[in-house]
Amino acid sequence: MALVLPILLGVLTGIFSFGVGLNQYMVLTNAVNNGARAFAMSAPANDGGTSIMDSGDPCKYAAQTVQASAGNLSSSNITYTITYTVNSTSAVTTYTGTGSSLPSCAALAMHQLDFVQVKAVYPITPALYGWANKSLSLTALSTEMVQ
Repeated sequence: MALVLPILLGVLTGIFSFGVGLNQYMVLTNAVNNGARAFAMSAPANDGGTSIMDSGDPCKYAAQTVQASAGNLSSSNITYTITYTVNSTSAVTTYTGTGSSLPSCAALAMHQLDFVQVKAVYPITPALYGWANKSLSLTALSTEMVQ
C-alpha cells in the first residue's frame, strides 16, 4: 500500500486536473463561438432586414458575449484578439483587449460576406505534483462570416 498509494494519488490528481482543464477549454471554445456569432450578426442591416445591434461597438459586444458565455472562467483573465477581414480587398484589421479593457471598433464599416475571427486566450495552472508554478494557456479560435 505504501508503494502503490503515492502513484495512485498522482494519477488521480492528473486525471482530475486534466478534466478541469478540458472543461475550461470547452467553456472557452463555446464562449468564443458565441462571441464570433454575435459579432457577425451585429452588422447593420443593409438589406432591410434586422440585426442584433444596428448601432454600437461590435467588438465590445462580441467580448461581452464571450464573458457572459464563459460562466465559470474569470473574465478578467481572458485576452481577446478580434480580426476583421474585408472579403473584397483582403484588408485585415485587428483589435485586441483583455477582460478589463474590452476591444473597441465602433467606427468599423461592416459589410456582408466579410469575415470576423475571434480568438481568446485563458491562462490555467494545473494542479499536478511538481508543476506548482507552471502556467499553461488555453486558446480558442472561431471564424464567422458577417451576415
